Amino acid sequence: MGKDEGSIKAVKKILLAITFLTRLPFPIPKSISPDDMGRTTPFFPMVGLLIGLILVVINYALSYIWAPYIVNVLLIISLIVITGGLHLDGLMDTCDGIFSGKDRERTLEIMHDSRVGAMGVLGAICIIVLKMVFLSAANPGSKMAALIAFPMLGRFSMVFAVSAFPYARTSPGLGSLFVEYAKKRYIFWAIVQVLVVTIPLLLWKAFPVIVIVVAFTWLLGKWLTNRLEGLTGDTYGAICEITETMSLALISAIDNVSSM
Repeated sequence: MGKDEGSIKAVKKILLAITFLTRLPFPIPKSISPDDMGRTTPFFPMVGLLIGLILVVINYALSYIWAPYIVNVLLIISLIVITGGLHLDGLMDTCDGIFSGKDRERTLEIMHDSRVGAMGVLGAICIIVLKMVFLSAANPGSKMAALIAFPMLGRFSMVFAVSAFPYARTSPGLGSLFVEYAKKRYIFWAIVQVLVVTIPLLLWKAFPVIVIVVAFTWLLGKWLTNRLEGLTGDTYGAICEITETMSLALISAIDNVSSM
């Protein structure tokens, strides 16, 4: 395969990743094969970078109009709009299933149900509120870095989960295609993207944040796998949402500790 052809395929996969993970009006390639879609996984952090840059622009524009706490609320709402609530939907389904107290098979059935229960609603409310709180707690000088870093780290966690853990369902689902083509090296390429972007932004703070995110993602993925004998598309969304929130918590905590 020539260099130009490889570049074209990479661009195609990035576009597919963007159109899958967001509602941004990017052009969709005319011919899409399962192989093309399944191999978009290592480009997920690049989608997070794009989302983060959009949030930075929104923050910059709205900061001239409203107070920071209002801007932070609008930023989290903007994130939901940009992603179409895809990951939040997965979080709600996961909460409904995991906290139902039922056995594995019934838990998977509940997660597959399109209806949202009380635990799903409560889970979504908690995540949204925590994101707003932790974003507001971040040092103003670190806000731009946080806005770029947390969507990247959230999507890195999805790459980790897809590549490191088995798929729970026997029937095809939204996440099965990515697992089918996943390779362990995707984790390496994803973490390289995160390091290249976050180190210049967060400096030394990037290292503890990334180490904790990697460890936390493994622990969360392991816990869910023990519960469900694997992961699903819904749990990938839940892992993304929880990791995003934890990333903001870590950045704001480090800011506060280092300023003492």
